[in-house]
Amino acid sequence: MDYIELKNNKDIEKLMQKFNWFHDSCIKELQYYSGGYVGEDGSMYPFNSARCVKIIFQSQDTNAGVIELKFDGIKKLNLMPRNEDYDCIIYSASLEIIGNIFYWCEWGDFEIEDLTKEEGTWVSAEKVSWRTLKNAYGDKKIYQ
Repeated sequence: MDYIELKNNKDIEKLMQKFNWFHDSCIKELQYYSGGYVGEDGSMYPFNSARCVKIIFQSQDTNAGVIELKFDGIKKLNLMPRNEDYDCIIYSASLEIIGNIFYWCEWGDFEIEDLTKEEGTWVSAEKVSWRTLKNAYGDKKIYQ
């Protein structure tokens, strides 16, 4: 399935409704691609030209299923996974546009000031798109 790009608050609202505001979901996997690389000849392309993060979310809500969010041109990824003594359930998430930057965070009622605390998992990016994934439940790794 092709990605559906989010362009405005209406698109965000549709996604949040479809995925039930991420209620009873979890981050299954994430992948980062910088765009920088070292060639086989040893030369380097030293620029983070892509800055792309993909995150797979699984939901207990069978109507929501499994989705992948793709963040292009990320500004920041703040990853704070909970340890194994605590659950990783997302009860409500936020996705907002502020000044042409998208912000996704693992808590509801997002306030930009929350990001200064450096707590929780959140991503800010220039562009966000999403797609539904089929046959993506379970613990099998999708990103190899």
